[in-house]
Amino acid sequence: MIVRTFKAAGDAPVFRYAVSREVVARTDQVGHALYDTTLAAGAADTVTRDAAGEFPAQAHFCLSGTGMVTVDGRSERASPGTLVAARAGAEVSFLAESEMRICTVFGGEGPEEAIRADPLIRHVDEFIGTERDVFWGNGQSRRLLVKADGFGFALCQTLGNANTDSPLQYRHHFESCYYVSGSGEYVWESGSHPIDTNGARATAFIMNRNDAHRMVVHDPSICLSIFSPPIEGTEAHDFSGKRPSSY
Repeated sequence: MIVRTFKAAGDAPVFRYAVSREVVARTDQVGHALYDTTLAAGAADTVTRDAAGEFPAQAHFCLSGTGMVTVDGRSERASPGTLVAARAGAEVSFLAESEMRICTVFGGEGPEEAIRADPLIRHVDEFIGTERDVFWGNGQSRRLLVKADGFGFALCQTLGNANTDSPLQYRHHFESCYYVSGSGEYVWESGSHPIDTNGARATAFIMNRNDAHRMVVHDPSICLSIFSPPIEGTEAHDFSGKRPSSY
């Protein structure tokens, strides 16, 4: 298990001008990387062409603020819950009307040509009440990107119910969970760490060895969950057994 808070993460270049925090690093070797970037009100910025590095796909999720997003010449309004996904080589830019906080994921395997050709722009509200709004066991999981979308990794907005304790282990995927609200703690064989979304601003738990762990939620939580390789999107947990529940 690797734990990295927003405040402890190092700086990294993702956009041309704004400085990003590298929350899940390439050196963590989990098949994806995660960055957290704040764009000032009025700022216009573009993802640099080499930011994705060896990864063939990119996705950007708006946590807060409003503005416009443009991907390969297509522009739409962006607000909290907006998702943009594209090949690594696609040009993605943002124009912030108010201060915007953007989470960027680079991931996937193989050549860029194997990634879905057309970029997509979605909003999390489109998923609520659909087959991609899954009760995962102790909360809802909005499956924003899954295997069938063709980007080589899965991205979910995962809600954790208050006062729950979930024993988990992903034996077939590497998972990173980036908590942006709520409180609680993760507990695993050799340690524990609080879910700190106040003093540390956000906390990532990176299961780099398919770690068995307990997700203990005190106050209702929201995290971004990234899976490499991607999940199908219909999976849910069963806590009735003696072993940690796994996909």
